[in-house]
Amino acid sequence: MNSIERVQKAINLEEPDRVPVGPFMIWHQARIAGVPIGKFCWDVDTCFRSNYRAFQFYDEALDVMNIAPMLLAHANINPVLYSALYFDWRFFDDEIPQFYERELGDESLYDTVLKRGFSAIRTFERIGVRRVAKALTIDLIKYMRWMKRVRETWDVVPFGDMVCYTPAEIMLFARGHQGFIDLKKRPDKIIEINERWNRPFIKRAIQLAKLIKSQYIFMPSLKFSASFMNPKIFEKIQWPWYKEMAEAFTEAGFIVLLHLDGNWGPLLEHFTELTPRRYVMELDVTDMRRAKEVLGNRMCLKGAVDPLTLAIGSQDDVERECKRLIDDCAGGGGFILSSGCEAPPNSQPENIRMMIRCAHRYGEY
Repeated sequence: MNSIERVQKAINLEEPDRVPVGPFMIWHQARIAGVPIGKFCWDVDTCFRSNYRAFQFYDEALDVMNIAPMLLAHANINPVLYSALYFDWRFFDDEIPQFYERELGDESLYDTVLKRGFSAIRTFERIGVRRVAKALTIDLIKYMRWMKRVRETWDVVPFGDMVCYTPAEIMLFARGHQGFIDLKKRPDKIIEINERWNRPFIKRAIQLAKLIKSQYIFMPSLKFSASFMNPKIFEKIQWPWYKEMAEAFTEAGFIVLLHLDGNWGPLLEHFTELTPRRYVMELDVTDMRRAKEVLGNRMCLKGAVDPLTLAIGSQDDVERECKRLIDDCAGGGGFILSSGCEAPPNSQPENIRMMIRCAHRYGEY
């Protein structure tokens, strides 16, 4: 069974030959390939060649990889967290880009966005109009050619090449720490922005995903976990529009990657409302056994080896975590062994190899 068949079986909640494996990695590939972070970030060819070197370095045994160039996110004209057109990203030659969270405007920002859209907070100053224009033309064409090659010749499933957030999530990042106060002071405005802009966000994402021939749409929610706020706020301000967005993507034929940082344990029951066998839920600190109990017959789960273990833990530590996750989550199918959120750039290669070995050693069906 090849990786595409193996991952599809997991998404369908069927048992493949073994548990698929693939840590969530972006910058680790640059380290393995020995290329500067700046060149990996801003050069499409360098990015894909580095990804392929990493794929070969791990004996072409990874079933899923995140291989889309980050430049397409950092130069994105649509409002996503990674776009330097909307948020304060700093770029370096030898270090990974850094996000600086700060407040944009005062409460009047809500009325501005309602009237003018999110372009009201867009600026080209951080990376320049030429960089954006190149990303939308030359770089995009290169990306599509590379992805065609990946799909035709690499035995790996490329995750994460299309991303979309709800308007509420973008507003929380735009308002920085003040955004949490806004949830109590101005919930009406955040809801109004969701109502006004959620469907346009959905429409643009579907158009772009079809243009780049993506099979997957990446839907993070980072601010609304129980780690940050009362579940009742999630139910009122995020869930109706998050659900609307997710279901619209599945109805359009995409598999949706629900990337959920933080603790989602108290919120898992909400996701039983989603269409079965159309989702992969990526978790990090949520109790994976509990997630399996609630959602195991609804959607594929992906996670959740501690990134710190991958960076500074021993191979024995990795093996213990992987075995526990497989024991808790693999039964009946519907599980991909992965890292909890991103495996750090300094993940020890032997720890990544141990994850792969564990999928073979303990994950056979």
